[in-house]
Amino acid sequence: MKSVFTGVALLAVGAMSFLTTSQAHAQTSTKKDQAKIQQTQTSAKKGAKPAASPGWIVIEEDVWAPLRFEPIESLDSIRYHYRRNEEKAAASKIDSAVSWLKLAEGHAQPISKEKLTAAATELKIVAKDMRAGTVADAATMDSALGRAAEALGEWHYYKAKEAYGKNEAQDAGRDLAMAANYMQHAANSAHYQFGADTQNVITDYYNHGWWVGEDVTVDHDKLGKDLQGIEKAISGLAEKLKK
Repeated sequence: MKSVFTGVALLAVGAMSFLTTSQAHAQTSTKKDQAKIQQTQTSAKKGAKPAASPGWIVIEEDVWAPLRFEPIESLDSIRYHYRRNEEKAAASKIDSAVSWLKLAEGHAQPISKEKLTAAATELKIVAKDMRAGTVADAATMDSALGRAAEALGEWHYYKAKEAYGKNEAQDAGRDLAMAANYMQHAANSAHYQFGADTQNVITDYYNHGWWVGEDVTVDHDKLGKDLQGIEKAISGLAEKLKK
């Protein structure tokens, strides 16, 4: 009788030990699951891609922007970081802008090549000084950015004029829109105001240049008149930037 009782007691102890171990494993598993859920939720909040897991659908999208807007966005970024006293970031963006100026220089006609080279050199000096701890004053930065924008605008203008002469209205329209964007950017840097008629042409192309694409019709006659307006803007701005 005693041995039977002892056996039952041992079984009971074993069962309790098994239950205790199982509960411990269950609690550990639950904590691990909760940690995984919390980590996934944290990653999702930060915008990180969650680990492969049932219940998740991962959607990836590509957002496209025309490459021709990259140089002017670089110039805007330089000013943005400069005004926030972020010299390292500004210098990095200057490097990007210089690369675009060099690219344009390699495809430019002689009439606009010299300005592109000079603008790239001026910006490189500003970036070098920044990295050495010498920050350009606002006037120097405005001058450098203004000359770079004006040089790129003039490059696009001559590309537009060449395309117009070949009756390639779509290409001419896109380049003229970019020329207007750069002219406005340069005028802002130089604190320059175009004449009323010229400003109307600049504003028209500046406001609508972002959607000039294959499905937009460009009127050949209007394009010819607008080329004259942009040419006038380039002439007036060039005189201002010489001072």
